[in-house]
Amino acid sequence: MATFLDVTALENFSIIFVFLLAWLGGYAMLLYTKVLGGQNQFINIILSLVFAIFVIISPLATLIFKTLVPIVAVVMLLVVIVYSASGMFGNVQLESMQGLKWTVLAILVVALVVGTGAIVRENINVPERGEDFGKISTVIFHPNFLGMILILLIAVFTVGLLAVKQM
Repeated sequence: MATFLDVTALENFSIIFVFLLAWLGGYAMLLYTKVLGGQNQFINIILSLVFAIFVIISPLATLIFKTLVPIVAVVMLLVVIVYSASGMFGNVQLESMQGLKWTVLAILVVALVVGTGAIVRENINVPERGEDFGKISTVIFHPNFLGMILILLIAVFTVGLLAVKQM
């Protein structure tokens, strides 16, 4: 029997929600941090669009988003409730909340890294090649990892050169 609380049909649209969240979240982070400069919004939009496409292409990244985003949303909601409640009991200045803001942000980042690591560990299949991936030197000097770092560096310098203000 279907009720108004039955939201299992939304599971079919989860890939669209993940895409929109990754695109808008990436765009918001690029706007907030102004990493690429605040003048050219087109670069921010295209870069966040490419990020969102990469997220929906990878089933592991999609799973990470679908698992961790509800937790982040609940934490942010609790932070807003605590901030509002503290404002009701007195005149709380924003300057006095700076330490708390950075503490909550640090705890949230650590929780996201640990959660992502746990999800990746559960869902990744490492082929048996006789290499001991328990040692960090084996992982760092692996050809796949070095190639990924090279591609990342090329992408960073490309975006950096595209974002430089033309004279």
